[in-house]
Amino acid sequence: MEANSVIEVSRAAFGLGKVTAPPPDGLQAAMLARVLDEIDHGLVLVDLTGRILHANHPARCELASAQALCERDGMLWGSDDNRHRQIRQALKDAAHDGRSIVELEHQETPLSLAFIPMASLPGGRIDTVLIMCSKRQNCATLTMQMFARANRLTRAEQNVLRQLCDGHRAEEIAGLQGIRVSTVRTHIKSVREKTGSSSVREIVHRLARMPQVVSAVRMGVQEHA
Repeated sequence: MEANSVIEVSRAAFGLGKVTAPPPDGLQAAMLARVLDEIDHGLVLVDLTGRILHANHPARCELASAQALCERDGMLWGSDDNRHRQIRQALKDAAHDGRSIVELEHQETPLSLAFIPMASLPGGRIDTVLIMCSKRQNCATLTMQMFARANRLTRAEQNVLRQLCDGHRAEEIAGLQGIRVSTVRTHIKSVREKTGSSSVREIVHRLARMPQVVSAVRMGVQEHA
């Protein structure tokens, strides 16, 4: 029996129906681009000269901000000479199959970049580099909203939880929001009870382990109280 026939018989036995033909290359490329856009890490694919071949949505936002990275005539650049030298050196190392992590300093939050050399064809010579960007936030906005909705958190509780994930203490959150520390602690207690968590650390770890989904602003998702 031919391989295709075996597959058809197996699928029929498990009630999976007929095998459909794979989508056209153009559709596959479009779907892959959409999949990459849903990842909350900036991903940039460049050739060895630094020419940008593809950038997902978070990476495009990073480039547009020009805080640490920027795009000039289709090329990847650092936002100043020192950052650009770091990027150029990492690309040179990648050309010789060297992986590296570069930290681009910024007054707010440093941006870490992982340079991963790749070959277009299996076993071929290295001709592209995947650059993975660190996240600017500990938890993506949409992931936070989905978690809050699943656990019936109020808007106020969600705002406190977001700042806890950013590393703020109750006293700091009170100052940032202009509310009493006792109010913040009441929200924290409510979040713990609603999520069945024994501590703030447990909640933060749970959120950190969840799939990080792209910004709710881009997806057009509205927050609910």
